[in-house]
Amino acid sequence: MESVYRILGERKPRKLKARQARKLAAAPSAIPLPPLPAIADARFLLPGNADYATYLPLHNKRNDVAPALRIVCTSTQAVSDCVKWVRDNNLPLALRCGGHCYEGFSQSAGVVIDLRRMGLVTVDAARKMVTVSGGANLGKIYRAVADKGFAFAGGSCPTVGVAGHALGGGQGLLGRRFGLACDNLLSIKIVDANGVIKVADAVNNSDLFWACKGGGGGSFGVATGFKFRIHELTHVRTFRIGWKFPNTGAGRTRAAQVFDAWQKWAPSAPRNITAIMKVQKASDGQLSLRVIGQSTGSRAELESELNTHLIVRPPTSALEIVRKTFMAAIESFAGSFDYESTYMKAKSDFVTTPLTAAAMQTLFTGLLAIPAGHVAALCDPYGGAISDVAPSASAFPRRGANTYCIQYYSRWANAADTQTRLQRITNVYDAMRPFMPGKAYVNYCDIDQANFAASYWGGNLPRLKQVKAAQDAANFFRHAQSVPLP
Repeated sequence: MESVYRILGERKPRKLKARQARKLAAAPSAIPLPPLPAIADARFLLPGNADYATYLPLHNKRNDVAPALRIVCTSTQAVSDCVKWVRDNNLPLALRCGGHCYEGFSQSAGVVIDLRRMGLVTVDAARKMVTVSGGANLGKIYRAVADKGFAFAGGSCPTVGVAGHALGGGQGLLGRRFGLACDNLLSIKIVDANGVIKVADAVNNSDLFWACKGGGGGSFGVATGFKFRIHELTHVRTFRIGWKFPNTGAGRTRAAQVFDAWQKWAPSAPRNITAIMKVQKASDGQLSLRVIGQSTGSRAELESELNTHLIVRPPTSALEIVRKTFMAAIESFAGSFDYESTYMKAKSDFVTTPLTAAAMQTLFTGLLAIPAGHVAALCDPYGGAISDVAPSASAFPRRGANTYCIQYYSRWANAADTQTRLQRITNVYDAMRPFMPGKAYVNYCDIDQANFAASYWGGNLPRLKQVKAAQDAANFFRHAQSVPLP
């Protein structure tokens, strides 16, 4: 199988070079700090300290920042004490749990409270529940639950932190079967702006609990613990199929037939099946369409659905179906369990009615106008169990039965290419504006979104603002796209 985030023709992302890490680590702080406190279970790392550079690498190197102080916490009480100290000293703050924030909101030139040493995962098989510390990543959860014969409904990248993923909604390959990660959230432990440790669930602090199911990270407090529902699942069937079409009018028309078949089927397919469409320019100049996914149902059902609804043109790459353990499927989609640092940019659209012929042609033309390997459109179908939840029942609003999300995605290896890559993904995205409803995914945060709050949360924004005002009236927890005050 293949990771949907691998783009044809791209170079493999590099790890942060040791020289770059040392340079960042040695940079003098521009933020004056008060005397550091003595707080149990909190390690204070300043530039030049041993291990300071160890914590610097982040997913998107466009956002490399060396904080004046990183506080590595190993307990919720330490987080509480550190929040009080940062607040009392009026220091700029960011929260880092996993480190995959597309726009670097988990970075700060001031103070970073870092939870990555809080990675405990405990499975309660009898209650079909997993308890997770706020610094755990998805890969650690997958391995723990798989050992007990269960699955967790989360994303395909194992190095993503569970906190940001679930707080923003948390779509993944099991979303159509079991719901988003936030739909499986049973309770959350959170440190508020006053350092108070709260537990939020359906009964206690229920408004905060509602906001934490899709309201995004970094707005209401520091999430230090979660309880999630897990599901009995040992095996799935992964599949892939591909087409290539020449860059001609006739070729693009045939490609549109395949894409249209996918968009009218995938969001309403049996909930066992998640079929992701990836569109990009191939290295030979042709238009590549690939459908990659998995099913929790039978092979007969999967073959019938694909043959009946998707394979409307002869494929270039024949349909491949493989039965795998849940963990083997995670490993194959992940590509790697190693944390990768790269230059990247993403934008997103939620599609709620099928794209018109003109919209599909605009997308194809935009991708074909740029070099292969520079931008891909990754289309994730929603529907299924996701649409069982009312749009207002959680902060995550995109619940329509025919909904899918397009992620315009680019990554590159060299800093010198940044402006060119940013312009190319912007060109593809801007060309699609006349056809889109202006809805975006908070977990694919995009700093260019002028009206980000309405784009991310739609009709749930007024209630989110009310929860923000009740929980954090001074706006202590904030970043460039946090939930605004009323």
